[in-house]
Amino acid sequence: MSSLPELQLSQSFKLAQRAFSEVLDMRQFDASLAMAARVRIAALDKLDLSRLIRWLGWQTHVRNPQALTRIERIDQRLAASVLHARSRLPVNGRPALSGSPRRTA
Repeated sequence: MSSLPELQLSQSFKLAQRAFSEVLDMRQFDASLAMAARVRIAALDKLDLSRLIRWLGWQTHVRNPQALTRIERIDQRLAASVLHARSRLPVNGRPALSGSPRRTA
């Protein structure tokens, strides 16, 4: 038995993740899938929304170039948060620093 806690993802987060993966994987933008993703966002609490934003940040980094544009078409505030999360992704294995680094411990 492991002493590390297992990450528990809520059902609403899983459904939102599936909805966005469908939107990001489609060849053409589908308005009905976008509406379904928008509905799933409304069901998320703050913790799950922040998880989704980080996940979408990774997705925009590794998926097709239209991923961020598609997220913008669903919700512009969400796209701005995703862009901010993407800017904080690890670069060459090290997290990006916010602001100026601390000079003392």
